[in-house]
Amino acid sequence: MSVPYGKHWKIDGLIAGPITRHGSVNGSYSILFERANGVTLEKIEAVNWDKPKIQELPGNRDLPGLPEGYGFQLGNIEYHHNTGLFTVTVTTAKQYLGDVTGYQARIEELEGQTTALSGQVTDARAKEAELASAYKEGVESNG
Repeated sequence: MSVPYGKHWKIDGLIAGPITRHGSVNGSYSILFERANGVTLEKIEAVNWDKPKIQELPGNRDLPGLPEGYGFQLGNIEYHHNTGLFTVTVTTAKQYLGDVTGYQARIEELEGQTTALSGQVTDARAKEAELASAYKEGVESNG
């Protein structure tokens, strides 16, 4: 008999219940999957844990989940026959920054502006030196 734990997350299309930190190890998580939601061992193993698509479901009530932007390494899968639950342990593996092309373009734009401003500062210093020289020459010649 299955004890309903709720539908909190969808991970690569599989309905998942609560996600909790696993023990005291940072980056280790336990995920509950209910067999009653159509989850099987094969489906759990088929999840793209390197970069899973994770969606928070409406009934989640702001419970914690897996950290965003990470890939995971599948650890242990335990099946509890009496409750119909799979307990899956994953650990963080790689962090993905997503599409950073917009940020890269902005950085290049700002670097170009910095180069232009540096040129303007150099020109201003040269003109300042010319003015100081002209002033000195004018003062010396007109006493």
